[in-house]
Amino acid sequence: MLEKRIFLPAVFFMSLTVLFGCADPLVLGGLGRTAPVAFSSTGIGQGDSAWLARYDDVVQATLHAAQVLALEVEKKEIGDDRSVFQFIDGTGKTLDARIERRTETVTYAHFSVGLFGSRTVGQLLVRQIIFELNKEGRFLRDMVPVEAD
Repeated sequence: MLEKRIFLPAVFFMSLTVLFGCADPLVLGGLGRTAPVAFSSTGIGQGDSAWLARYDDVVQATLHAAQVLALEVEKKEIGDDRSVFQFIDGTGKTLDARIERRTETVTYAHFSVGLFGSRTVGQLLVRQIIFELNKEGRFLRDMVPVEAD
């Protein structure tokens, strides 16, 4: 009985740690070292990012990445400064993407797979977007610190 009293709280706290503390965000922070992209986890299955690339280039790279991964486009709203996408994989799980122009050179993107979606599919989509931008030379600068004048 004593083992059960110790085991259950330990499992509970380990679960909380994995879900909210130590879990990888939707998109891997390590990717920012190879491309001018910064990531942050904003909740379970969600992540924010800032890209040193033009808005139109990120939108096109996102659509091409979804096509390469054979994701179905359920929703596509492309505007001058904001685009919203919903992709569906072969199992019916959704992946939402919202892309916004912040400046002429910085683009913001929010990705969400929801509570039960596949974070790894979200990570793969982000990696493919980075690949597409690199392949086309659309990042505006290598990830090297810039000194202010």
